[in-house]
Amino acid sequence: MSQPKRKSQRGIALVTVLIAIAITLVISNEFGTTTSTDMIAAANYRDQVRSKFLAASAQNLGELVIRIQQRLDNIKALRGMVQLTDYADQLILPFCGGPEEVQAAIGFSSTQIKGLGADIGTCGFDGPIKTEDDKINVNCANVSQSWGTIQSALYALVYFPAYDAVFDDNDAQGWHRDRMQQVNAILDYIDRDTQMGSNRGTTEDYGYESLKDRYYAKNNYIDTVGELRLVRGVDDRFWSLFGKAFTVYGGCKTNLTALTNTQLIAAILYIAAKNPTDPVILDQRRLFLLASYIGKAREFGENFQTLDDFITFVKDPSASVSSLASSSAGTVQGSAAAAALTAGLPGLQPGEKIGLELDKGKLAQIATAGPRRTYRVEAYGEIERKQKNKDGSPVFPAIRTTITGVWDTKVVPQNSRKTPIPNGAWVYLKED
Repeated sequence: MSQPKRKSQRGIALVTVLIAIAITLVISNEFGTTTSTDMIAAANYRDQVRSKFLAASAQNLGELVIRIQQRLDNIKALRGMVQLTDYADQLILPFCGGPEEVQAAIGFSSTQIKGLGADIGTCGFDGPIKTEDDKINVNCANVSQSWGTIQSALYALVYFPAYDAVFDDNDAQGWHRDRMQQVNAILDYIDRDTQMGSNRGTTEDYGYESLKDRYYAKNNYIDTVGELRLVRGVDDRFWSLFGKAFTVYGGCKTNLTALTNTQLIAAILYIAAKNPTDPVILDQRRLFLLASYIGKAREFGENFQTLDDFITFVKDPSASVSSLASSSAGTVQGSAAAAALTAGLPGLQPGEKIGLELDKGKLAQIATAGPRRTYRVEAYGEIERKQKNKDGSPVFPAIRTTITGVWDTKVVPQNSRKTPIPNGAWVYLKED
C-alpha cells in the first residue's frame, strides 16, 4: 500500500530545486540591474562634478581676459582699438578645447605642450563675452538724480507709432494703459517713493493687491531683470519687443561704444536730436535705418571713444567711414572702413545720404562713451558620456554645466584678503 505513495513524491525534489534556481536567478538579475544603475548614476555624478569644475575653469579664464582688457583700457593709445572680450571664445580654445581644436587654434597638439587643452571633456564660452552697457539700467529709477533720465529713455523706447498695437489693446491681464502709464508703472515698481510717476499728491495704484496672486510693488532695487515681468503691463508681447533693452547692472547712462540694439539706438537719436522735427526723426524707416548703421559701426571700423565721435558719425555716416578709410589706411580700422565703402551702406540708393544732427547736451544726459563697465560671461563645461550605440553615436546627451556671470569693473570686492584691492567683481553668478 506504501509503494504508490513513494512514487507520487519523486518529483518534489526536482520542483524544489527548480524553484530555488528561479528565485536565485531573479535575485541575481535584480542585483545586476541595481549594480548597473548605481554604476551609471555614480558615473553621472562624477561627470557632473567634472563639468562643473570645467565650467568654473572657463569662468576664471573669462575673468583673466576681462582683467587684461581693463589694463588695455587704461592705455590711452589702445583704448577702443583692442577689444579682447569680443574674441574670448577663440582665445579660450587652446586651454579648454579638445586635441583637434587646440591643433587648429595654435598649430600645436595638446600632447606636444603641457597644460594645453582639457584632459577630460571640453569647456569654453557660449559666444564672445558680451556687455550690459548697451541697455537701460532700470534700477536707476531708484536713484533720484537719474529718475527723469530713465523716464525719458523708456518713453523714447516705446514712443514709435509702430508699437501702437501693443498699447491700443489691453495687456494679458486685461489692464489698459497708454505709453506714459506703462513707463510710470515700470518706474514706480522700483523707485522708493509711493507717488505715481512724477505727479505729486497722487499715490501708486496699479492693482497688484487685487490680482488673483496678489503682491505689492517692490519700491527698491530689483535683483534680476526678470522681476520686471511682475510690473503691470509687462506681458509676453511687451517683453518680446522691449525686454532685451533692459538691465539691472552697470551705470545709469548707456555706453555708446557698446550699442547694438537698434530700438534703443533709435530712442537715443529721438531724445538727442537737435531738431525734434528733423525729417529723419519723422520718418521711422530712415530713423531705424540710421540706427542700424550705428549698430554696425564697429564693422565699419568706427569706435566711439567720445560723444563727439558719435555725433560726427551720426551727422554723416558715409563721410565718417570715408574719412576713416583714408586717414587710417593700412590699419585694421582702415581696412574695415574701406571694405564698407566698397560694399556700400545697405538700404540707401546710389547718391543718397542719411544723417542727423544731435545736441551734445541732450546726448550727455542719457549716454556716455568709453571703456565698457560690465561684462556678461556664459562659461560652460561639457563631459561626453561613454555609452555608445553600435554606430558610435552617444546613447545619452553630454553632461553640460553652464555658469552665467556679470562682472562689474567699478565694484570693489568687500572680502578680499590681498591688498591693494583691484577694482572689479562678480555681481551675478548662476549655475545651470
